[in-house]
Amino acid sequence: MCGVAGYITSSNVDKSVLKEMTKVLHHRGPDGSGHFYSSGVALGHTRLSIVDLSNAGHQPMSYMDRYVITYNGEVYNYTEIRQELEVLGYLFNSDTDTEVILAAFDKWGVECLSKFNGMWAFVIYDKKDKIFFISRDRFGIKPLYYYRESNDFVFASEIKSILVNPLVKNMPNELYLEQYLLKGPKEYYTETAFESIFRFPVSSYFLGSAEELNDDFKINQFWTFNSNLKEELFSEEKAKKYAETYYEILSDAVRLRLRADVRVGSALSGGLDSSSIVYLVNQYLKSLGKTELQETFSSVYKAEGTTDCDESEFIDLVAKSLNVNSHQIEPKVEDLPFKHKQVIYHMENPPEGTCMSAWHTFQLVKETGVKVTLDGQGADEQLAGYLDYVMTYLVSLKLLDFYKEFKYFIKIPGIKKRIILSGMMVHFKAIFGKKVLKKCIKRLKGLDFYTNLNEQLEESTKHNLVNLIHYADHTSMAHSIESRMPFMDYRLIEFLSSVPATYKMHNGWTKYIARLAFDGKLPDEIVWRKDKMGWPIPEKFWFLGPLKAWIEKKIPEEINLEEKINKHGVRFLIRKLNLKVFKELYFSRQETKTKNKHV
Repeated sequence: MCGVAGYITSSNVDKSVLKEMTKVLHHRGPDGSGHFYSSGVALGHTRLSIVDLSNAGHQPMSYMDRYVITYNGEVYNYTEIRQELEVLGYLFNSDTDTEVILAAFDKWGVECLSKFNGMWAFVIYDKKDKIFFISRDRFGIKPLYYYRESNDFVFASEIKSILVNPLVKNMPNELYLEQYLLKGPKEYYTETAFESIFRFPVSSYFLGSAEELNDDFKINQFWTFNSNLKEELFSEEKAKKYAETYYEILSDAVRLRLRADVRVGSALSGGLDSSSIVYLVNQYLKSLGKTELQETFSSVYKAEGTTDCDESEFIDLVAKSLNVNSHQIEPKVEDLPFKHKQVIYHMENPPEGTCMSAWHTFQLVKETGVKVTLDGQGADEQLAGYLDYVMTYLVSLKLLDFYKEFKYFIKIPGIKKRIILSGMMVHFKAIFGKKVLKKCIKRLKGLDFYTNLNEQLEESTKHNLVNLIHYADHTSMAHSIESRMPFMDYRLIEFLSSVPATYKMHNGWTKYIARLAFDGKLPDEIVWRKDKMGWPIPEKFWFLGPLKAWIEKKIPEEINLEEKINKHGVRFLIRKLNLKVFKELYFSRQETKTKNKHV
């Protein structure tokens, strides 16, 4: 994992500009930096050494005296691809996945992307044909931002690096920020909180000359979802087969993501997803005959007023059951004002919350010297882990099936309102039909609602998950940690997209086949747990208690804090706070003059 930066211009390249752009990305790659210059081309790189720690992995990397690459990410199946290329006569000077990417591009062109299993954002320059190959992985796990104007194309892993370039105008995207305040962070396909700075689309590539880059800029997709939207009656036998396949693919996804020449740990929240990863890591270590204990990392809340958000009971249960070395950290309320500013600086947009749990977890990882963690992002969006999905599932059922599931789901805490509304819609559908129900839903402005669970899960993976991935990348890389996500293995996502919704929810259980897969392997208190929390943070207690004076000073227009929070929720208050700090960091006169200032 690393940081990439560069620019392509019709003017002369300014070496000092590229050096400043890479300097800003030091936290993404503290183990080294490199630069490549050619006529109108400047490529920069900061390195976080994970695979092949020798100088042979230095970037920008050249290959066959023709290609030059600056690359951020990991192609986990590079060993298998390398073996295939060696049979075809290709030679290698390093043990890196970077060199494999270059050889694969030389052999298969853009078709090489379909072979990669991993996360990536890269720019390849073909010196012979004077063309550029730019790509980002299937789900956007690795960020890539760009700015285009006239004959200039500026890109980087982070926006703050782009802002260093004098070619770039630093202006807020007011519509984006307005929507954030009203509805929360909505990660668009391409837009950012900065005017004229965009995200390179996920599962996409550009191949062309500098002229095409600054003119047509034709971007192509190399991968798309293909969800199974058919409804199917539940079969216990099929459920077991689906659970077995799920376990096999996830197990292999974990195996691939353990490839590293540095220490690897796991984030552990106490939920089913992270616990499943920890279990599979243990199984893999045992298969290799290794005796060292796996290291896990968690944020806990044990202080007075915060215990409602504490998951240490479940974390300790997993740690004891699997015999791992459990590292825990408790975020301190007095640290929040300063660390909150750091979070906003590294996020480069105002997030939904304070992100204190994730921030402190990666801080703890760094303190122990571990450089890679396995994390559980993506499971909820594919296996229907959130309560919002229950409503869609129930509405998709026939009236008799609805009442069969009703008696189970009604027992889940905090779901009664959703059950009542879904019941009304099921009766409406029984009387008027599904087509009429869909038409009525479409006419209800502002209501994001689905009548097919797999359709909703696909949209959640495409859109909502982008936020979580963005947070994971920026909080981990702020601490020079590589975050790897087994649940984002494209093979697993393709498989789960094909599984009918009736196997994702059953008898009042979300993630049904995932629970079946780990039944008997993890404690029942983890596998069959219903009170899902997922890295909760005691923000309401903090802002109405020990941080009340600080909040009132930061946003003095918000009087009667308790009344406002009770009426609008703590999230709206946090959005106002985040937006104000974000604008202070990136758009005040002082910060505009020193764009590359570190917080």
